[in-house]
Amino acid sequence: MSSYSLLFTLTCIGVCFILPSAAQRVNAWSDVIVVEDGAAVTLLCPEEPFVTLRQVEWLVMPALEKLWTMLFSVNVIKESVNSKQTYRQAGRTLLISNHNSISLQFTATMESGGLYNCLLEKDDKKIKEKIVLLAVIKLTLAPAPVIYFRNTARLKAEVSPSYAVVGGTWVSHTGSPLFTIVSSPGTLITKLPLVTKKDSGTYTCNITVDGRGRNPVYSYTLRLTVNEKQAAIFPNITYGHLISLAALSRSSVTLPCAAFNGDYVLLYWWRPDLPRSNPQLIFQFDRWRNYGDQPNHYLQLHNHYGVRSGNFSFLLKPELKDAGRYQCEVFVDDQVFAQLTMLTVLKGSSTYSSSSVELTCEYSERSQVDSVKWTHVRKPQRQLAINAVLGRISISIDLPLTQYTAGQYACTLILIDGPTVEYRYTPTMPTAETPCCVSKLPDELTTRSAVSLLQPTDGNSTPEPSVLLPSLSLLLFLVPMIAVAVGVLLWRRGPCTFPQNVERTLSHYSGEVENIYENPEDVRQSPSPNAVYMDLKFTGETDIYRELDRSDQCCGSESAFG
Repeated sequence: MSSYSLLFTLTCIGVCFILPSAAQRVNAWSDVIVVEDGAAVTLLCPEEPFVTLRQVEWLVMPALEKLWTMLFSVNVIKESVNSKQTYRQAGRTLLISNHNSISLQFTATMESGGLYNCLLEKDDKKIKEKIVLLAVIKLTLAPAPVIYFRNTARLKAEVSPSYAVVGGTWVSHTGSPLFTIVSSPGTLITKLPLVTKKDSGTYTCNITVDGRGRNPVYSYTLRLTVNEKQAAIFPNITYGHLISLAALSRSSVTLPCAAFNGDYVLLYWWRPDLPRSNPQLIFQFDRWRNYGDQPNHYLQLHNHYGVRSGNFSFLLKPELKDAGRYQCEVFVDDQVFAQLTMLTVLKGSSTYSSSSVELTCEYSERSQVDSVKWTHVRKPQRQLAINAVLGRISISIDLPLTQYTAGQYACTLILIDGPTVEYRYTPTMPTAETPCCVSKLPDELTTRSAVSLLQPTDGNSTPEPSVLLPSLSLLLFLVPMIAVAVGVLLWRRGPCTFPQNVERTLSHYSGEVENIYENPEDVRQSPSPNAVYMDLKFTGETDIYRELDRSDQCCGSESAFG
């Protein structure tokens, strides 16, 4: 028994979730006809020239219904064969001519869209059935046939029944596709905000239908005319509650707009602390044309994903001069929603001198400021010497810092409605710059004096690196390098002191240092068995001293020793 219950349950689920609706079950229509609202419609039954019909029936399933409704049921045999029969009911006319030419005629309305079925019977048997999907389209232009200058033109296409449409788009008078949305099933809408004379022209709506029709795409046109002599007026402006904001300079601030999905948005700005100044239009964006005018780099639309749906807000990174009043106006058809925001900007800075550091806070849009003050963060009860003028407050801290003056300072700005913004700063000692290439070594550098440079003078002082250590290290490095360089230079210049025209031989000398050029014979007479000397014999007629002088001029040439 449980198995039968399970089978019954599965069958019910299959029927409920798999079987389509009545309109979907009859989705085997053989033809699709799309007409405009108010146009004349003629629906034909299938022709059977060699069959004598007995009964003709026309049925309709309106767009919002799921059952067939009988329109006409006519017995053809009772009538004369050659007569022309006419039947009327509920604004529809059934024409039968020669038994085989059968048509249904009426004027299309949005309520007449749906499925139409023609049944032909012979001898109590159904011999032919033809189902036709009739889609009725209605094009409208709002708010009026002639649109005023800078108004929003609304172009709408409605199709009944809605399941007849699978797609569609509006095309401008220049041939470019327009941003089109499906506001409801079967309804395609596009809008043209802030229209001008150049927007006048013929617009086309292309509808793609579902079914086995001969033509899957149908196009219908609408004429748009703009009256530049008459400007649009928006008397219905809804204002939101005033919003007060305070922000640090160059921080991110969100300027809210009305919580409505709009067609386009305008943002106006009044200069700070000038209540009688004229508003400036600093931003505008049209979501239908995806066009925006953004002259300020510090301002941009916030949440780009919501912009295309008309959810507007702004992201601002203000400087001190960007404070003031901001009014965001969101336009939806002929209605306007305005949101006013008062923004106060606080900017902090520090200025160092040799004896003090000055901390300054500047603020603009003072009309909503309740108080501004400097405090020591860890010692808020401490009294500070404050210098204040309109829109500016500063304090001075003596240098060097002490345990009493060191720490973090805060500049706090409080608005009348309660919002607070704070700037914080921690003063530091200015960095002392060491003079370049200036150092003084002690008169007597000893190990003790060198070590004392790295140690504090007493147990409570903090060790500080001495300026003598870099100079000492540099000196210890340069002395060996200079000695090596001098040695190499002397070694390379050594060969240049011997003339090339002198024959070199190894000889012994007596061990005393003598000038062998003055008396070479004396050197040869007292040879030393343990010494080696060089006997330079003159091989030419040139004076030896001249030859040596000439050789000195050839220091860059080949050495005299081979």
